[in-house]
This record gives sequence, structure tokens and C-alpha cells, in this order.
Amino acid sequence: MDYLADLISVARGVAPAELVLRNAQVLNLFNGALESTSVAIHRGVVAGLGKYSGLSEIDLKGSVVVPGFIDSHTHIESTLLRPEELARVLVSHGTTTLIAEPHEIANVTGRAGLEYLTETSAGLPIDIFFMAPSSVPSTSPELETNGALLDLGAVKELLNEPSYIGLGEVMDYPKVIAGESGILDKIRSAKGRSIDGHCPGLTGFDLNAYLAAGPSTDHEATELKEAMEKISRGVELILRQSSVSKDFDRLVPLVNYITARRCLLATDDRTAIDLETEGGIDMLLRMAIEREIDPRLAVQMVTLNPAEHYGLIDRGSVSPGKIADLVILEDLTSVYIRMVFKGGLPIYDEGKLIIDVEAYNPPEAVLNTVRVSGVKPADFEIAGEDGAYRVIGYRPGLILTDTLIEPFHAEKGRIPSDLDRDILHISVINRYAKDVNVSNGLLNGFGLKRGAIASSVSHDAHNIAVAGVDSVSMSTAVNAVIKSGGGMSAALDDAVLAELPLEIAGLMSLAPYPDVILGMRGLREAAAYLGTELEDPFIALSFMTLAVVPSLKITDKGLVDVPRGKLVDLFIGREIKRAA
Repeated sequence: MDYLADLISVARGVAPAELVLRNAQVLNLFNGALESTSVAIHRGVVAGLGKYSGLSEIDLKGSVVVPGFIDSHTHIESTLLRPEELARVLVSHGTTTLIAEPHEIANVTGRAGLEYLTETSAGLPIDIFFMAPSSVPSTSPELETNGALLDLGAVKELLNEPSYIGLGEVMDYPKVIAGESGILDKIRSAKGRSIDGHCPGLTGFDLNAYLAAGPSTDHEATELKEAMEKISRGVELILRQSSVSKDFDRLVPLVNYITARRCLLATDDRTAIDLETEGGIDMLLRMAIEREIDPRLAVQMVTLNPAEHYGLIDRGSVSPGKIADLVILEDLTSVYIRMVFKGGLPIYDEGKLIIDVEAYNPPEAVLNTVRVSGVKPADFEIAGEDGAYRVIGYRPGLILTDTLIEPFHAEKGRIPSDLDRDILHISVINRYAKDVNVSNGLLNGFGLKRGAIASSVSHDAHNIAVAGVDSVSMSTAVNAVIKSGGGMSAALDDAVLAELPLEIAGLMSLAPYPDVILGMRGLREAAAYLGTELEDPFIALSFMTLAVVPSLKITDKGLVDVPRGKLVDLFIGREIKRAA
């Protein structure tokens, strides 16, 4: 029988459904009711709600049925997991759909990395939709070196692929406001699709100009006043709780019965260890309900709202004709997940994944991407004289940084770390060329008392970043990352204390997720031994290089004054001499 005719027969109650979920409490996201009913599932979709008979039936005994959760904005690469391993984690947390922005791997390997993600994501027990990266590179070549370029032609090609549903976060907002043709052409190419924004701190006329160009979401608001202005200008506001940007509690007061329909929830950059222990979108849903947001509105923000915004009209509610992506909850307050269905098939039941997820072998194009030769301690020494120096000020819980001006006294023509003021050395090494090219700076707020930590995860160009107390430890940590072909490490003097290889583009591990989590725990323990009290200094380090988020950042080319979009000198006195 024809698919639609068959489905209609089941919906009318004439033919039995393949599966009926009996004694359910279905959350109706259109009128807010909690309906005592049964759910008929046929050919992977919801055929109807009511009294149905099925070839197979499950008694839910009053459990609550809600749509599968949708993560509105995330970076697969930031979890450090390959997609198939990530799917294994997310299923247990009720996520059935991801909106992924893959500019991380694109900045390293270009189209090869994007093809790898789309190919390995096919057939997973979750659906992954991609946003075409608009910012590869995220800044100009004068400010940093990355591994690839996605020009206008590449963006147009991606937007013609079915897995790409819109334009990824438009990060270089100064160029948008200035009306530069390159970024505007990419925005024009996505007209009629969702265009994700990325405009931290933008307000007033500049915000108007940015939104007039086309971006319609933002996940970078960190203060309530800023977020309220953005939502009042029509922005679909994405409230995030990532592993580094913990913005949710500052922004949640803006959610009410009017604004809730303009709000989405997202994990953005969240590590595997945090996903496993705290959760993903289910954690955000739980947080929203604990902050006394009506559970019905909270569920809308992780289901119906993102489905409608991103044009995923086949999902987002438990209603006839929608894909049977369903989460079965014990109740609407604890968000305890009993079962998860994907396309009408049970994939998770009472703490167990009940389907197999096959591994996909990555192509050579996304492996062995670290090309720089080994470094030596002298590469990390800062030559200087007495005077004032720029210091990156880390702000816990944010990816924003401060620009600090601090006096230093040179020792034998070198600028040392200053543990009394919690000022370390921070360096970035270009990983895309064999010849060693290092830029050095100063960093406040990391709390290391000895040793160093290094990582090839450093947004968005993903060169190798290292922060440390002494040049020997920094050299040891960086060489460990190089030897692994990318990864993370912690070192003290000439000893590597802990490391986690990230063989796929220097961003993701080939290992099963339990091994990745074990490796991350080892790194955190080693960093704590080195003195830091930061929960995850590695992800914090990864954002000290993000040269599109204010205020002061560091790349392989040097210190970047982000609001001005210019390189600046570490030593203030040098600038004064040049100006004179």
C-alpha cells in the first residue's frame, strides 16, 4: 500500500499501528495541556493520538511523552568525540537532533573535514543538521594563520546539500557592520534560510546594522540588558550553558510567557566529560524548570522553537505526521529519562543504549594535520625591558577577556612569569607549517603555580596554544601535542604528566568515549596538581585565541585587540617609541 494511504488508514483507526504507546501523558505544546492518551506510531511517524490498537504495544503507566530534544547550536568537535561516539552519549540524554556548526574542523582541513562529518553522521541514531560555515577563516590572514579557506563558492555548494540548512554563525561582525562585500555576499547566498549570528556585546545602531544584514539568532549575549535588547530587536535568543560560557543563569530572568517563544537552548562548546556527568540539553531543561520557568515553555525551547526556527517542519511536537522522535520522562519536573525513541524505534531504555552504533574510519585527509616540527624552551622566552605590558585577563565562566596593563621588571633581558599576580606566559604555535613560528604573551587568571598545559584545540584557527610558568615545561607540553598529531597535554619540567591524543584534525579522538572521558579526567587532575583551581583549564585556554570575541586575545601572529581588529604590541613602550 502507498505510504500516505497506509498512514492515513492507521490515523483513522481502520488499520493497526506498528506500535502504540498506551497510558501516556502527552505534553501538547500547542495548547499546554497534558493529555492522557495513547500514541500511535506507524512508519516512523506519529499517526495520531487517541484510542488505537497496535501490532505492538508498550504500557507507559502514566509517564510523560515529549518530543526528542533539539540542541540549537553546538560544535561536535568541542566534545572531543567523533560523531558516532557523541551519538552514544547524547541518546541517553534525550537529544535526537543536533544543529551543528562545523567551522572548527573546516578551519583545519576545509571541505575534507566537512565531508568527513556529513559522511560519518549518516545513519546515526540522532539527526545532525549542519550550518554552512561563514567564517573560515574567522579573521583576516593578517591576524592569524588557519588551515583552509571556504570562499563564497564553497558556501553556495554547501547550501545546496540536504544536510546543510542555513548559514553558520557570522562571527566577524565588524566586517558586517562596515559593509564589506566578502561577508555580505555569503549572507546574501543564504537569504531565505536561517542565518546564525555571533555578536558579543553588540548594541544600539551597530546591533541594528548587523541584524539588518540578515543574522537572526545570537548565542553570545552574556548580560541580561544586552540579551533583552537583542530579543526586543527580533533576535531568536539562544541561551547557552557550555563548558566554558555559563550564561544561562544571567539570562534566564528574561524568559516569560511572551519571550519564551523567541528563546532556544544550546550547549555550544561542551566537553564529553561534562555531557556524561551533567548532561546536555536535558541539563538545560532541568535548569530552566529549577529556575521556575513553566515546564511547558521550557520544553518548547528545546523542541518546537528550534524546529520552527530552523525549518525542520517534520519534528518538534508529538502530533500527527511528525517524526516519532520521542522522549519518555518519569515526570515534567525531574526530567528523568526513561526511554528514547528515534523514528518510532526504541534506542534507549532505562539506562541502556539498545542499538548498535558502527564506527566510521576517518579518511587520511583529516589525520596527521599537525605539521610543525618540535619546539625548544628558547622559543617561549619573552625578551623585554622594564615597563608596562599588555596582559590577557581571563574571566571565569566567559569567553570574553579583559585587556590588562601591568608593570614588569626584566630579569637578564627576559620577562618572567609572576605567580604573585597570577600572570603566566601564553604562546601560540602555527601548526600548519613545518618551520616553528611562535608568538608569546602574558595571561592572568589561570592559577598555575608550576608546569604548563598545551592544546591543539584553540578556537578558531586551532593552532597549538600553551600556558605555563616556565619555558621548559611549555616546550615539553607542546612537543607532546606535536608527537600525538594533535591533542592536549600537561607537563612539569621535562616530564609529561598527562595527555590525550586527538588524532582527527587535532580536535577529536579516535578512542571510545569512556576512554576520552578517562583521559580528560587525567588532564584535569594533572592541571590541578600544577596549581590551577579552574575546573577545566584546557577549554578555557582554547578560547584565549578566539580573535573575534573581545577584548584581548593571542594568535600565532601576536596579540589581537579584537574591538579594533588589529595586532598590538605586548610591550607598551615599544608602541610609544614607534609612534614617536
